[in-house]
Amino acid sequence: MRRLTGSRVLIAAVVGLAALLVVAVAVVGLLLSVHHDRAARRIETRWRPALVELGAVRAAAGDLRAAALTGAAGDGLRADAGADLSRRLTGFDRLVAGVDAEVTAGTTALDRATARWLDSARPGAAVDRVRVYTLPASAAGTAPADGTYAAIDARTRDLTALLERRWAHDTEGAAGHMHGLMLYILALAAALLVAVVVAAAVLQRHYLAPAGALARYLRRAARGDVSAGPPPGGAHGWIGRLAEEAEGVSARLAVSQRQARRDQEALVQVGPAVRGLHEILVSCEVPGAGVDIAGDVRAAEGLIAGDYLGAVALADGTTAVFLGDVCGHGVDAGLLAVRLKSVVMVALRLGADLDTVVRAVKHALVDQEECFTTLFVAVLDPARSTVSWVNAGHGEPFLRRAGGAVERLNVTGPFAHPVLDTPPGSWQTRTTRLAPGDLLVVSTDGLTEGRGGGGEEFGEERAARVLAGLADPTPSAAVAALYAAAERFAIDWTRDDVSLLAAVLSPPGPPPPGGAERAARGS
Repeated sequence: MRRLTGSRVLIAAVVGLAALLVVAVAVVGLLLSVHHDRAARRIETRWRPALVELGAVRAAAGDLRAAALTGAAGDGLRADAGADLSRRLTGFDRLVAGVDAEVTAGTTALDRATARWLDSARPGAAVDRVRVYTLPASAAGTAPADGTYAAIDARTRDLTALLERRWAHDTEGAAGHMHGLMLYILALAAALLVAVVVAAAVLQRHYLAPAGALARYLRRAARGDVSAGPPPGGAHGWIGRLAEEAEGVSARLAVSQRQARRDQEALVQVGPAVRGLHEILVSCEVPGAGVDIAGDVRAAEGLIAGDYLGAVALADGTTAVFLGDVCGHGVDAGLLAVRLKSVVMVALRLGADLDTVVRAVKHALVDQEECFTTLFVAVLDPARSTVSWVNAGHGEPFLRRAGGAVERLNVTGPFAHPVLDTPPGSWQTRTTRLAPGDLLVVSTDGLTEGRGGGGEEFGEERAARVLAGLADPTPSAAVAALYAAAERFAIDWTRDDVSLLAAVLSPPGPPPPGGAERAARGS
């Protein structure tokens, strides 16, 4: 009798220890879940909005710089851009307030640099415009001084890197918590099995069936199989509580599996989508008779650029070519460039005049108040040996004459910006002679303003010398020669997208076989 009582005490002690183990595992799982939820909330409510707002601060600084460089004509834009920069910076400060000392120090440095730059950039300020508005001199290895656009750019870059490190830290923590949850499931299954085996000798028969079913379910859940839900309810005591906990684990694991499946599918889709966008940006239709073209876009990031080019054979026998440059680069700029290219193509096919084409592009930017685009559109007429063009704030294209002399095609209007007041006729159309063999070459500022290792710009004069010295003045040879010169110059390809478009009137070829006889019969 005493031996039986001792066995019961031993069994009760083992069952109690097993129960404590189950409770400990459940507490650990709960703590892991709480930490994971906190890390996820920080990512979604702090780091992601802060990075987005910091990007908006940088874009607003770029808009203010662009407005300031337009001179007195951009005073209104400059005031609006300055107000927008201050508002964006205030929003960013509010998002990161009290995060940690390093972020606070970086934010304070950005606030100070922005305040000094806004003071230097106010209308009528007597400042060195090159120093205040120059692009960042990071390639030259010099620290930018406060009161300059370069300082704003440097501070925002540093803060972006710092916030991305915080984001990565919380992301790694969340991943660790998820791994911990998986271990929690395994530990919970093991603890339950131990409790079932030890208590089976003394527990009533009606507990054994639900306990065994629950153990089998947890084994499947530990392997990731949540296709069947937890066993039906009806169990009492600690087994019933474990069943409820298993149901929660099942729900969380099912959500994790669905998210992992969606992430895997998204990764499969990314490659074809990126290649498709690149093809849209660089594709050109077959030009009309008597015109040869060549062009290419090299993105600063991956394959998606903010530059767009194209060609359209028009119904009157002429061919339209165009090259545009959206502010910024990367995916967002690339998606906007695809939209703007579609607008240009449709407007040209509908027979719109060139001024209307640019105004259609401006209208497409109505919901993009922080974005603008430069655009060059030209119509090549082989019958009249002319080229007509509009230049909306784009760099002046090169016109290489057949003899080797290089001329420039002037800007005929401002860049397309949704807030600019541009009534019909704001972009004038100009025409000049284009004889067979004369080569038209258009580039984005990513080439001419690209910098080499010493901080020197590639420059327009260097591009003109390359074109003047062409031994084979064809569009494809011109594009290849300019890209090769940029490679030799060791241009920093990550600073901006670099795009080129070249066109030439091809000399008339021999008449097709039987052409004279058909002409005679037709007359």
